[in-house]
Amino acid sequence: MQFFLRGPVTALLTALPLASLGAAPAPPIAIVGATVIHPELVGAATSAPDTTVIISGKHITAVGPTASTAVPRGARVIDGHGKWVIPGLIDSHVHFFQSGNLYTRPDVVDLNAFVPYAQEVKRNTARLPLTFRVWLASGVTGVADVGGPLWNFKVRAAARASDTAPRVAATGPLISMVDRPQLDLGDPPIIKITSPQAARELVRRELAYKPDFIKVWYIHRPGDELAAQEGIVRATAEAAHAAGLRLAVHATELETAKSALRAGADFLVHSVQDAPVDEEFLALARARHILYCPTLFVYMGYGYALSGTWQPTEAEQRLADPEILKGLHVPENAGSAQVPERMAKLISEHREPELPTIAMQNLMTVWNAGITVVMGTDAGNIGTVHGPSVFREMQLMQRAGLTPQQVLKSATVNGAATLGLHELGSVGAGKLADLVLLDADPLTDTANLSHARAVFKDGREFEPKELMSALH
Repeated sequence: MQFFLRGPVTALLTALPLASLGAAPAPPIAIVGATVIHPELVGAATSAPDTTVIISGKHITAVGPTASTAVPRGARVIDGHGKWVIPGLIDSHVHFFQSGNLYTRPDVVDLNAFVPYAQEVKRNTARLPLTFRVWLASGVTGVADVGGPLWNFKVRAAARASDTAPRVAATGPLISMVDRPQLDLGDPPIIKITSPQAARELVRRELAYKPDFIKVWYIHRPGDELAAQEGIVRATAEAAHAAGLRLAVHATELETAKSALRAGADFLVHSVQDAPVDEEFLALARARHILYCPTLFVYMGYGYALSGTWQPTEAEQRLADPEILKGLHVPENAGSAQVPERMAKLISEHREPELPTIAMQNLMTVWNAGITVVMGTDAGNIGTVHGPSVFREMQLMQRAGLTPQQVLKSATVNGAATLGLHELGSVGAGKLADLVLLDADPLTDTANLSHARAVFKDGREFEPKELMSALH
């Protein structure tokens, strides 16, 4: 474990607040008279008005009607009348090695002439404690980082040591069908693998860091042999499963998604985007009891940012890192040689991206087939900022046809399955006290999820404004 305390993270950890040794335990907290939302239930049972929630330490100890639920002596009482309580949100797809600004993916758009990538990575590393804060301020108490450099494990260690960070599950470098040398500064987030044996060796290397997943970046290009690539995915799955880990796979085409499922994938971290899913896909997905993460907004984020049409939402103005928002303005002369031709055209035409229609249709088909859908943003990619990007994603999920209750379920109960922490995701006695107190009803519109009065993680209360004050 000492590995995690070496290098740049050492200074980061020493700056984090730690509980005083021997300090008296905090008094219980009673949220009295709120409407508690149970996203795992349907119909009238989803919403429980005039309910009291008792928090003691890190756990919820009681949930019941206000008239019959006793408030412990000495408890700090929060008036919940006219408020809604939901489980803490969980984003099942993020990347901490990426910041969300224009300079974070030089393999997509090369803006090194404006901000060198090494400088961007240094800035991103130093700002990690503030990135944690935007997640909590957005009501997100848990995230899954599904691929990045070995530095990801230092991120996880820093989150565990911080009082103002979400829960972080993490994995290391992506086992990839393609290379991305532009991202390699000595700790590459993506490693090209050309044989099953090489895949097994990379899994063994990652196991030393105790990853929460293993990840494959399944990129199939014209001329690639699908059977050979599937063999690499299968070898990765076998190595991961032998270690008791799940295999997450990036596979955005129907052909590669079905290939990944045949090979042993447990978690598809993106939508199928090129064609409607078919019965073969659904049968494979059900048989493997997979998690399916739509990530509807992320490609639109690239389109908005690179076309110069990206504008922050009201929630992003309040809850995103202002330094990242400033980095989403396309520099002058960016349409020159520094930008690939297809990106230069997008910038010059100032075209807004189209909705991911096929992905949205597939979301409804997958949900209706009984496959577990988890909300995830792919935050960190260009135009998809850490924290409040969850509200863009959930609005698109609602627009695709899910009800607000179903969207909330994907971001709470189902998200807990991504993290493998079943003490999360619902509001009940014995559960971990990761909660959000809202000023508006999330069952009428998912946009109301952005209006948090308070966020609780492990029973500790945070005010979004106070969390964000450190960033301004």
